[in-house]
Amino acid sequence: MPLPQKVLDTLSREPPQTPGWSVSLLSFSGGLLFIVLAIYFGLAYGYEPYVQAQVDALNTKLNMVANSISPAQAAQLATFYSQITNLKDVLASRTELSQLFSWLEKNTEANVYYSSLQFSGGSKISLQGSAVSEADVNEQAAIFESSPQVSSVNLSTVSFDDNGKVWKFSVTLDMKPFSSTTP
Repeated sequence: MPLPQKVLDTLSREPPQTPGWSVSLLSFSGGLLFIVLAIYFGLAYGYEPYVQAQVDALNTKLNMVANSISPAQAAQLATFYSQITNLKDVLASRTELSQLFSWLEKNTEANVYYSSLQFSGGSKISLQGSAVSEADVNEQAAIFESSPQVSSVNLSTVSFDDNGKVWKFSVTLDMKPFSSTTP
């Protein structure tokens, strides 16, 4: 049986043209290319000159600071930095010394200041310091005597300095060895 005419007309007509996948892919690729080019040119001609201007300004400031420091000051700074670095290395390698400084910090009266520290042998420490009052010197001696790390305390000289209006003193401490747990 033959097909009805209506069905034949419907089948013989061409379907309406719709854009295919190739046109969509081409549009997407073109849009993506436009965005990438916009970003590239924005960075190349907008952001790069801005960053370069900032770098040039900082280089100018750096050169001004470098020119303001005399060679003698630069040499002094290098020497001071070297001394600090060497001291840091020595203190890091000598745990007993760092323990001593920690102990001394904790066992120093508030109004006492040290001007000299000398090591004699393995356990003798000589300190020269200043205090605001004679009572501060006595309090410092009492702190040393009550410390379990100190074997003996010898307070050798105490005098009043009229120029600085402070009490000067010298003390020699015979120390016990620091253990690894003693701060």
